Amino acid sequence: MRCVLVSHTHWDREWYRTFQSFRSRLVDTVDRVLDLITLDPGYCFLLDGQTIVLEDYLEVRPSRRAELERAIADARLAIGPWYVQPDSLLPAGETHVRNLLEGRRVGEAFGPVSRVAYTPDSFGHPAQFPQLLRGMGLDGFVYWRGNAAEIERLGAAYRWLAPDGTAMLACHLSYGYFSAAGLGEDAEAAAEKLEALGQRLERFAPADLVLFMNGSDHRLPDAATGAAAEALAKRTGWTVERGLLDAYTDALPREGLPEFTGELVGGRLANLLPGVWSTRTYLKLANRACENALSGWTEPWVALGLRLGAPDERPSLREGWRWLLPNQAHDSICGCSQDKVHEQMGYRYDAAHELAEETTQRVLERLAGLGVERTTPWQESPELAVFNPSPWPRSDVVRFPIDPWPGMLSGVTETPGVHPLLLGSLKGVGYTADGQALRLVPSERAGRVQPLEEHPVHDLEWVVSDVPAFGWKRVRLERTQQAVPDAVDDGSEISTGDVAVRAADDGTLEVRFGQQIYRGLAALEDTGDRGDTYDYDPVTGGRVHEAACLRERRRHPSGIQELVLRRTLVVPGALSEDREARAAETVELPVTLRARVYPGVRRVDLDVELVNQAEDHRLRLLFPTGAPVERFHAASTFDVAERGVGRADDSRWRHPAPDTFIHQGFVAANGLTVAAPGLPEAEVAADGTIAITLLRAVGWLSRGTLRTRPQAAGPPVPTPGAQCAGLLHARLSLHPGLAVREALDAERGLCAVSAGDAPLLAPGHALLSLEPAGLLLSALKPADDGDGSVLRVLNPTDRALEAVVRLGLPVAGAEAVQLDETPCPGDVSLRGDVLGFAVPPRALRSVLLR
Repeated sequence: MRCVLVSHTHWDREWYRTFQSFRSRLVDTVDRVLDLITLDPGYCFLLDGQTIVLEDYLEVRPSRRAELERAIADARLAIGPWYVQPDSLLPAGETHVRNLLEGRRVGEAFGPVSRVAYTPDSFGHPAQFPQLLRGMGLDGFVYWRGNAAEIERLGAAYRWLAPDGTAMLACHLSYGYFSAAGLGEDAEAAAEKLEALGQRLERFAPADLVLFMNGSDHRLPDAATGAAAEALAKRTGWTVERGLLDAYTDALPREGLPEFTGELVGGRLANLLPGVWSTRTYLKLANRACENALSGWTEPWVALGLRLGAPDERPSLREGWRWLLPNQAHDSICGCSQDKVHEQMGYRYDAAHELAEETTQRVLERLAGLGVERTTPWQESPELAVFNPSPWPRSDVVRFPIDPWPGMLSGVTETPGVHPLLLGSLKGVGYTADGQALRLVPSERAGRVQPLEEHPVHDLEWVVSDVPAFGWKRVRLERTQQAVPDAVDDGSEISTGDVAVRAADDGTLEVRFGQQIYRGLAALEDTGDRGDTYDYDPVTGGRVHEAACLRERRRHPSGIQELVLRRTLVVPGALSEDREARAAETVELPVTLRARVYPGVRRVDLDVELVNQAEDHRLRLLFPTGAPVERFHAASTFDVAERGVGRADDSRWRHPAPDTFIHQGFVAANGLTVAAPGLPEAEVAADGTIAITLLRAVGWLSRGTLRTRPQAAGPPVPTPGAQCAGLLHARLSLHPGLAVREALDAERGLCAVSAGDAPLLAPGHALLSLEPAGLLLSALKPADDGDGSVLRVLNPTDRALEAVVRLGLPVAGAEAVQLDETPCPGDVSLRGDVLGFAVPPRALRSVLLR
């Protein structure tokens, strides 16, 4: 038998200690690794599959860079391919691609980057990972968690097939990534331990090959692995080598292995920890907002702006991703770290989102003709540019913040001190566009200039029709003497076209799309939770009721209408002292629900604001679809998955299966799509009810007394911040049918900026459109090599489709590329301004445009 012993450390960059605390130990670890590489000619080390640790280390030890580079060049130290070791299920697919691109970019500055997708501790993996990882040029996937009963026939190595048929070598760590940790200095004792482990591993091993993982979380490396390997070989007659993961995966066969298709979200051999999907949902909401801003707005407009003569914003774009990516680590985005870690994450999210928004606005204003200084024209009746980030024409609601630059001039006597737009909003001046009154609404953005303390700043809101695909529409505002206010009453119904919403007496909503009516939507369900940041552990009982529901209807002449329901949910304030029941004392949870409809837009937007004052509970929104259901659809990583109702057969699982699942933006059943970006935990009951988790409040990082988990998942650390006290704001939308494109459009929205006289892009001109309707634009980004743009299309359907892309910019050439932007086989036709290529079912196809 051949044995490969891989020395490593699993480095959670932040977890039960903060980043700086763990980094101080990282410095010790890498110091020791470099010393061992120098002293022991056969010593090799795996640096946990991520390259950010190189940057973290060298900020403290810059003098040892040459040693790192030499060890990497000599194949003694394995780095990458990830930039940050991520959670597999919570980040979007395009975020994983940026993670791997950044990992390659950072790693190649030091030397060769590993081709093994090492993801040892993430809490499950999506079905499309084989397509994603193979598209990034990776040749093996090494992992621990996520298998159900299928692992019993698959063994330690198998072919994992994505929904599109892409195959990936998957290597399961049967006894974890720590199976050979702590060998110590006694070579004979270490050999005895390894022999016993090898005998256990042999029954799972393909090709008479076993893998010893010599390391664990944050451990200093064992120094005597050479003596241990030699003693094991002498004791058993096995071939024993110290090496890297690449040596193990390269030696495995690629044919004749068992096969498996599907996601890895089982708990047969290891804890899955699905409660992280709903822990600290404020983090998930912030993460999704950053992903949407960067990949949905900044990337495409930076790529297009570069072609149209706008400044090169690629450095700003990369900086935005580099602020976001550290938050993708599984103990970070999952919310299962100490409180201070997540407080520090908030700053990174803020930085990423602000960079994305400011970079996008800079590009759009330059394209719309504001010039280098981007000064808002000093006009009472300005012209605006409304931009569309979708590859199809759009009609939708848009808001323009009345926040001119500069808003106020100090020290200038010849010009009024307050911009006319800002001054007009303070005086209640109104505006029309195309004869239609615009709605003046209080701004939702904090920190805006407010010249008069008693007058809040405002935005303009209206519906814009027929904004061209990846283009903009010029809108001229005409000033009126007074803004037209909403008509406000206590009515219970709003409607536009064939969309109607009615508030029921119990605070739920009845929604009509054409002839289809759904009743009881947005009901509130609250249950006790004796779990921790890793797992939900329900506590039944306790008095839960709604004490009040105040209703307000607002209707504007523009056709925008809103129902505001102010509900008061009364729930137990905590658990009983023994944590077996809910406490008798109750608290109020104020919940404000705003349902909005717009003329010409076939959806209902829902804004939810909650002030959480209770502990140890889970709160969900329920959307009954009116009929039983066996199958439903949900957005998943690079796919729209069809799922079945009910819990998996977990009779032989170590970790019981959850009733919930994770989604990437929406869930659809019985003709109703509930889009809930940033609220990734859902459940669909047999009666057709879609449940979306708003929050899960708990007080410990890990507890050891859960009924839904066999053992603790981490150290016992109090986490009062995980009780999620205070305000939570989320936005959802309801759509008829299986509304894949529509859910994405609702999340992306439109953007309005000030327009000038010399635009770099003519209004009304479509830069890029995509057909047919079954295809989605997954990415439009600057090419990583600096030459051209990368266009990526996803086909989430079961039928092959031919992509037709009409380009509004001249293209010299187009070629098929992989996700890592290297050339690959594929027919791409370019006839004039029309690009065509086939997209198989469930497949991604990328094209490099020069």
